[in-house]
Amino acid sequence: MFEKMPPYQRIGWLASVLLVGIVIYYYELRSGPLSAFWNSFVLALLCGCALAVLLMAGLEIAGLVREYRQGTLFPLRNVTFFVVCLSVVALPALAVYGLLGGQGLHESTYPLLPVFLWMFLRNLFLVKIDGVGLETKLGFRAPEYVPLFHITDVQQEEHRTTITTSAGKRIELLRVFFFPAIWARMQVRLKSLQERGEVG
Repeated sequence: MFEKMPPYQRIGWLASVLLVGIVIYYYELRSGPLSAFWNSFVLALLCGCALAVLLMAGLEIAGLVREYRQGTLFPLRNVTFFVVCLSVVALPALAVYGLLGGQGLHESTYPLLPVFLWMFLRNLFLVKIDGVGLETKLGFRAPEYVPLFHITDVQQEEHRTTITTSAGKRIELLRVFFFPAIWARMQVRLKSLQERGEVG
């Protein structure tokens, strides 16, 4: 799976893991004070990893926005989306509360905010349909990719769409998990592929 990722995603994951490791070591496992040099080095590495994660998250957001505008990205409406959105809203709100004198976040939490953003982006449930394949991320597993020429049948119903592949795999997309406008756009996209003979 990892070798199939674009380079920016590999960098994002590696920087996230390294950032979490540095935070755990610096704030939890360290037994005594570090020398001025090592203290500066660790903090510089921590800031560099946080910046790298933020930059990779920016590239991910730009890619998602581009694909959505092109009409090839169809995000799902799911519990993960709302739970993580709540976290993205709640964490800054708690930070502001802390600045105003309340019980705020521990200083070790702030460097991890880019990791929370990265995890949010990498765990969005979505469907992508471009000119060569269908990619689905319908759970916490890695996305599944099917070339269009491996799709043998597409059954579009009012409340579900069932896609069958040449390997006999069935992919079911339920209307309830999509926003109405996105569901309608996806149905139009699949229908256009069928009319051109690119799928089933």
